[in-house]
Amino acid sequence: MKKNLLYLFMLLIGGVYFTSCNKDDNGPTVIDNPIYGMQIKGTATGDEVLVLDAKQYVEPSSDYAVKAVREGMMYGIFYLSAGEFAFSEVTADETISYSAASVETVYQNAEVGTATDSIMYKKGSLVSGGTDTYSISEAGLYYVMTDKTTSQFWIMKINEFEISATGDVASYVSGTAESATFTTSKSVNLSGKFKVRINKAWKFILEDVPWTNLDAGGQDGDHCRPDISYGGSLADLTADGDDIEVDNGGQLLNFTFTWTAGEKGIAGVVGTTEDAGELPPPEYPEQMYMIGASIGGWDWAANGIEMIPVHSNPHLFWRVVWIEAGVADAGIKFCQEKSWGKDFGVDATAGATDGVYAKGTDNVPDVAESGYYMVVVNLADETIEINAPSVNGIGPVFGDDSWAGGIEFTVDNTAKTITSPVFTADGELRMYVKANTLTKDDGNAIDWWQAEFIVLNGVIEYRGTGDDQERANVTAGQKVTLNFTDGTGTIE
Repeated sequence: MKKNLLYLFMLLIGGVYFTSCNKDDNGPTVIDNPIYGMQIKGTATGDEVLVLDAKQYVEPSSDYAVKAVREGMMYGIFYLSAGEFAFSEVTADETISYSAASVETVYQNAEVGTATDSIMYKKGSLVSGGTDTYSISEAGLYYVMTDKTTSQFWIMKINEFEISATGDVASYVSGTAESATFTTSKSVNLSGKFKVRINKAWKFILEDVPWTNLDAGGQDGDHCRPDISYGGSLADLTADGDDIEVDNGGQLLNFTFTWTAGEKGIAGVVGTTEDAGELPPPEYPEQMYMIGASIGGWDWAANGIEMIPVHSNPHLFWRVVWIEAGVADAGIKFCQEKSWGKDFGVDATAGATDGVYAKGTDNVPDVAESGYYMVVVNLADETIEINAPSVNGIGPVFGDDSWAGGIEFTVDNTAKTITSPVFTADGELRMYVKANTLTKDDGNAIDWWQAEFIVLNGVIEYRGTGDDQERANVTAGQKVTLNFTDGTGTIE
């Protein structure tokens, strides 16, 4: 009995002690909020708290291949009604209110669609302790991004999701605070890999936000370019994902993109496809152009190089170009017009086999050595070839009376020239190029004259899709020297 009373007494004393400890605990007050971070709330959000809880991937301005999360830069994708909202930041210790100040409209046409396309968004400053709100004039789905380091915000209405390989867009149809739907207005003839772009844009260009993550890459003095284009898969879009590949099953496709509230950023957007009829016969562009820092620069007007179409093979284009190794922002891309939007590149992740890449969205990687290269775009096989050039002569002036061809010229990358053997007879000069992927639809090599060119009056003239060219007559003992960097040739 005495033991039981002793135990009861100890239990009572312990209870008083623990109660006293809890009562006297003067630790920090925890803010009553389920999620910390930058938030928006107001009539535009239905007076609900919306948290910017997705980390923003950015690129340095000098190297598109580098992608890294920027610390303190967060974003969210939300349906907003016409109305206002305020910015605030919630931590475990306090809530900081911000004014939306110095708001301005930005029109950006770099890294966007075609030469005539642009995106429009708002940017402003976050002023601590302020109460000025931001106004939404039109209901819809919005991309809201903030940067703690520079105390700035950016807001863009999402009007469409674009399939980069074709330029087709899924436009906004309807939306609520819970979900939004975007659909293509016409069936998509999809071939090759692609990425999904918001409002036809690859990225924002923020020249007043310095790139600081030099450990990830880039250069001192770079600015940040937040990504708004996505790979991975239609079911799981990610800013750092590989190109998306969809098996069309020989069918046209209709695309639908659905946003659902409650997910972090782009994770709330899912794409789906449905068959929309059999594919029509392939249609190939009449022109093809190259661009890139490795061949001169990224300005279409100043640096775009037209490729040569192959006679009777509308799926083929070629060009012998000088590629400079080791340049900043190295790479090459292609497009059927001198503008962005329908541009394409290669699948750099998969790499090349014998100089042949699968068509994709990446830049052609830097080459190991500067020099002349043969570049072939084969749209039927969806390949890009980058190899040492094979320039050849054919016919009696080369001692080739049987017209077998294959009289290969010598490439001199020091002098930037490609020179024929000495002519062994007088006669007409005939020249052409060869490449592994210069193939017909049936997979066989093209005929030599379908990739023919000539030198007339000191200028390299390409046959392309045209008729037989005017002949250049040569004399035994001479040779032809070609300079593809300036498009000239000499016969002497």
